[in-house]
Amino acid sequence: MKKKGLLITVMVVLLLILGIVFIFGMIYMSLTAEPYVPDQAYLKINLAGPIHESPAKSFPSLASSGLSIRDLWFHLQRAKIDRRIRGIVIKILPLECGLAKIEEIGGLLRDFKRSGKPVVALVEEGGLREYYLGSFADKVYGFRGGSLYLHGFAAEATFIKNTFSKLGIKAEFYHTGDYKTASNMFTEDRLTPAHRESLEKLLTDFTASVNAGIAANRHVAPEVVHRLLEDSPLPNEDYLKAKLLDGVAYEDEIVDNLKPHCPLVAFSTYRKTSSPAPFRGSQQIAVVFASGEIYSGEGGGKSLLGDEVLGADTVAEFLRSARKNFSVKAVVLRIDSPGGSPSASDVILREAELLAQKKPLVVSMSDLAGSGGYWIALGGREIYAQPSTLTGSIGVLGGKFVLRDFYTKIGVSKEIVETTPCSAMFSDYREFSPAEREKVLAEMRQIYQGFLRRVSQSRKLSLAGVERLAQGRVWSGRSAVDVRLIDHLGGLNEAVAAAKRLARIREGEPVGMKIYPREKTLLDVVLQLFESRSENPLDIQARLKMYEHFYPALELPFTVKIR
Repeated sequence: MKKKGLLITVMVVLLLILGIVFIFGMIYMSLTAEPYVPDQAYLKINLAGPIHESPAKSFPSLASSGLSIRDLWFHLQRAKIDRRIRGIVIKILPLECGLAKIEEIGGLLRDFKRSGKPVVALVEEGGLREYYLGSFADKVYGFRGGSLYLHGFAAEATFIKNTFSKLGIKAEFYHTGDYKTASNMFTEDRLTPAHRESLEKLLTDFTASVNAGIAANRHVAPEVVHRLLEDSPLPNEDYLKAKLLDGVAYEDEIVDNLKPHCPLVAFSTYRKTSSPAPFRGSQQIAVVFASGEIYSGEGGGKSLLGDEVLGADTVAEFLRSARKNFSVKAVVLRIDSPGGSPSASDVILREAELLAQKKPLVVSMSDLAGSGGYWIALGGREIYAQPSTLTGSIGVLGGKFVLRDFYTKIGVSKEIVETTPCSAMFSDYREFSPAEREKVLAEMRQIYQGFLRRVSQSRKLSLAGVERLAQGRVWSGRSAVDVRLIDHLGGLNEAVAAAKRLARIREGEPVGMKIYPREKTLLDVVLQLFESRSENPLDIQARLKMYEHFYPALELPFTVKIR
């Protein structure tokens, strides 16, 4: 009886295991099975909300909404050579990204059109940013039930110094250069002259780039575009008369006019397919995507302010892997970062410099590559950026928040016991002493001078010349190329082409592509779920630790929100 009971128990356990394996197998097959793509189909891309650099850090089929530059770049290369794809239809709604990403996607569409396949865009809702993206299509339509707001750009700067004062919070921050204004929102109640000058220059550059881009895309005189933007907002009929629109229609009318009547395949469906492969060849170009605030350690997760965390060790490992891979002949480092920790930035730059000693390294900048983001770009033999990329910001800031009065308001008190004169210098219960303040400033000056020397050596500029370009000033890509902080205007495709050229790969020769980080598989996601929370370097305690004090930091001095 005991043997029979044991046998039954074993059989039940085996059946349970087989059942679990079967269920997981079915789930895996349903998530990984390639969907059907009909012949003569138009690829339908809905562009709305945030546009990320890389896909969500999860299994693709489980990923949340939102497109990425990486996905668009890779799969539009596929669609160019896919005989099943006849063209592209784009539906554009309000976007949450910088103008450089608009220019990047526009460049991808321009490259796609070289295949002879048409691109049709419907700008259902939005403003100048959304229309600018639509203008890269062969035909662009306005929404019959709405209107476009193509007025000029504006930037808003928020200041909370007085709010903090009412709460009993004091921001004790210092910076190198009048243009390093990242902490101004805490220390000022209005724009400083340098802050205003920077914003006005950037807005002027953005306007010039967008006006010229629209004029070129729509084959109209720049003066016509300028006049229309000055008079906007206007009814869609006025944009139609000025040839900024090819028509005004509902989405179904645009689809019905596709000749012959072609089926649509959603981009979210198409990205689950793998054939045809766009990059083939024994020689490879590696593309390393590096986006987020720069911190020491591993990457992943979110910072306390909601941005991605760019882990220095993670990016350094990608660069090291590409350096040691014999098949990889050149590397493109794709940067979208406002900066962060100087030491973490230097970890990445060191690995980039080691790589550059072995094989060509080309840098491609997205929306942001400022301060620490510019620091890590200095290892590149050539640097590419879009006209509206924000870069430069060569400067340092440091300091802390003093919360003593706030603690008093809520009934909290502290006592400090020190072992050395400066052991509690970053306590939030008191201000810096004169000696501590000087130590902070001395450290910032040392980092700043090192930053200047690195830029001077990398960009082959005199120290005096770099000093004039530095002081924390943010440059658009359009202006940065003029002052030699970058080499060329262009996007990811242009950077990849440069990498092939520098690696002496013959034009037209097939080349493979190795992309970092690789997309996570279902197994990766499942294993991640079982990781101990205590081992997660990005839990809430670690996030708070990141912001315990800002000393020192290489950060862009402001975020430009285009309205």
